[in-house]
Amino acid sequence: MLLAARVVSSAGTGFGPVALAFGVLGLPGADTGTLSLIVACQTVPHLLLVLLGGVLADRLPRTVLLAAAEVTAGLAWGGMAVMVGTGAAPVPLLSACAVVAGVAAAPVGPALTGLVVHVVPASERPRANSVLRSATYTARTVGLVAAGPTVAWAGAGWALAVDAATYLLAAVLLAALRPAVPASGSAPVPASVSVSGAGAGLAGELVAGWREFTGRQWLWVLVTGYSVCYAVTSAVTGVLGPSAAQSYLGGPRAWSAVLAGQAVGTLAGAVVARWVRPRRPALVAALLLPAGAVPIALLAAALPAPVVVAGAVVAGVGGGLLMVLADTVVQQHVPAHAVSRVSAYDWFGSLALAPVAVVAAGVGARELGLRPTLAGCAVLVCAAAAFTVCAPQVRTLRSAPPGPERAGSGPATGGPAG
Repeated sequence: MLLAARVVSSAGTGFGPVALAFGVLGLPGADTGTLSLIVACQTVPHLLLVLLGGVLADRLPRTVLLAAAEVTAGLAWGGMAVMVGTGAAPVPLLSACAVVAGVAAAPVGPALTGLVVHVVPASERPRANSVLRSATYTARTVGLVAAGPTVAWAGAGWALAVDAATYLLAAVLLAALRPAVPASGSAPVPASVSVSGAGAGLAGELVAGWREFTGRQWLWVLVTGYSVCYAVTSAVTGVLGPSAAQSYLGGPRAWSAVLAGQAVGTLAGAVVARWVRPRRPALVAALLLPAGAVPIALLAAALPAPVVVAGAVVAGVGGGLLMVLADTVVQQHVPAHAVSRVSAYDWFGSLALAPVAVVAAGVGARELGLRPTLAGCAVLVCAAAAFTVCAPQVRTLRSAPPGPERAGSGPATGGPAG
């Protein structure tokens, strides 16, 4: 049931931005500035509220919170569908709906990471994470591919209505989910780490989540390294890569092939991760980070498009494996009642650095040149990976052995979401 809900919702996640872009740009008097404003109205609340979303996901039943978020997103996208479809789409109202959609997205990632602990036995979580990741990547890609023809055939308003329907259907599936009390499988809580935030209010629970996050060296080091790599990748995908494609790679078709290669590689990596059970999962995850530098370095070297596509496949495979390993190691070693708050700090770091990296990439390309900036990005990814591998806990953390699957055992059962 959880898999079905995530597939439907992820298809909408891929479908919606394309439908919205064509819908907004087709409005009388609208331009790229109008679209940028509406996209910003969606992304900024997501960034600002993701930490609060993590607290709520640890405090409230995660299925209820996720279902409510999907309903809210469905209503927001439905409102935009009506406005775009009828042509009566004032920018302030579209922006308000985008804000609501961004607010709804804030708790989804943290809540999902924690919900897997309630749904899947500890011994099966690596396979479950692999299935969830590969299925959602596939669904999102299908949404991206299907959005353009749907807009061309039925119009942007109907395409947005289809997107809204995916969120509402996902909410129905989540409402039917009855998760068990979280089973054991998380590591014992170190004495130096406080996990209590109950009764302290939202601010107190944020502080408790921060202590969970910073009290484990392997965790904050991995998140820091990944956040830097994600931000650099966002800058390359959004600014530097298209510029390189336009200048010397072969134009939009070549860049589409690069993105498709990375998507295929990511799916393959997530599928393969089902059978990968390393003894030191944090170390393996850190060693996978430099894979993201491969296509960036190839772009910097101005190699032919097929070579860059092959490098993008390599980066995708590394990224898919990394994500499944990271999900699993957090679920194994962080108490279940704090998983969502810890995951929220990961989301916050990734979302916060990406806009800065995009702006810096544009300045660097203008002042230093495109290829030197790309080379610098590749070096930065490798430097972040080296920083991550150098952390002692990253190198020594071992995969937690599966614990007995019984309710009420260990600290993982004490959270409010149970």
